[in-house]
Amino acid sequence: MPQTGADREVRRCIYHVPYPLDPNTTFGGQKRAVAMFKALTQWGEVWVVAGDAHQRRRLMQVVMNAIRAGTRFEFCYSESSTMPTTLTESHHLPTHPLEDFAFLTRLRRHGIPVGLFYRDVYWKFPLYGEGVPKAKQLVAQAMYRYDLLAYRQCLDVLFLPSLRMGEWVDVGDRVKKVALPPGHDIDETPTATPSSPLSMFYVGGLGSLYDLRAFCEAVASVPEASLTICTRPKEWEQARKDYEPLMGNNIKVVHANGKKELEPYFAAANVAVLAMAPHEYRDFAAPLKLFEYIGNGKPIIATEDTFVGDVVTRDELGWTVQASVNEFAALLEQLTQHPERVDEACDRVMAARDQHTWAARVEELVTALAAVDQR
Repeated sequence: MPQTGADREVRRCIYHVPYPLDPNTTFGGQKRAVAMFKALTQWGEVWVVAGDAHQRRRLMQVVMNAIRAGTRFEFCYSESSTMPTTLTESHHLPTHPLEDFAFLTRLRRHGIPVGLFYRDVYWKFPLYGEGVPKAKQLVAQAMYRYDLLAYRQCLDVLFLPSLRMGEWVDVGDRVKKVALPPGHDIDETPTATPSSPLSMFYVGGLGSLYDLRAFCEAVASVPEASLTICTRPKEWEQARKDYEPLMGNNIKVVHANGKKELEPYFAAANVAVLAMAPHEYRDFAAPLKLFEYIGNGKPIIATEDTFVGDVVTRDELGWTVQASVNEFAALLEQLTQHPERVDEACDRVMAARDQHTWAARVEELVTALAAVDQR
């Protein structure tokens, strides 16, 4: 059924996701899809095509009947799954390999611009499928490649977390690539935190793509600073043997999930951390937490040779240094001795918050899809 933002001139779009959409999800892979859905409902009337294959087929028919009856849609926006489109059923078998792509192609034939956000190319890296049987990996990778081939026919615009990721995604020359990084939905003004003592916060994983060991070692060498790491219990149990020998009394690990549980940790921090060791994947990955940090008004410590570092440097949202213990320690010493630099960075982040909301991302996608509308 259509869902509409209140008190708005009626503008219609189609929102397609190849899986059930849970508005209350805390699963990272779906948080973006839900956030974009909510922002789209503030933009206008949203006709949702989501659910399992049977539910999507029924909703596709509703949309096609409306189009034949003369209903105008400004565009269709789709969000890919973290898994191949053909494997999104609960049994993960490719029982409906053509349906979603055929639907998007039909919309294009009716002149409706179609854009899709392509989430990740993690599957192209050696780290993909750690602990998964080789046969399963090969099948999934074949299905990911099938997605990219299908996109050549059914899309006008491929949205990506960053344009750098486009170098890893071949969808031909006709499909336009546009950056559409994550956003945030923090409306209320964040709590102002004193700039001294230096109190840092990191929320996220600690696996091979989230290597914070050099940063932890640096924090331990600067007792005037402190760091709180928030990660899942399972991830901490796997990582603690690598981290505990590096950690001093000024580093603590906590477990929290969801906006409400994280609020007190953000309120207690004056600086946020994305100081991971560089990795080829980090060159283009645009983590959701970067924009959650911005939404919470926290300046960010990032590392060179990463997408995050580029954004922090470009928009002056904090500090970007080489990923070494000495470089990190030197920065922490500076910030403990000159807390006014934290205040100044915080002011710049607060000024940039509105540029990075989910509503701002909707306006960006609307502009990109209007530019390819041939009607």
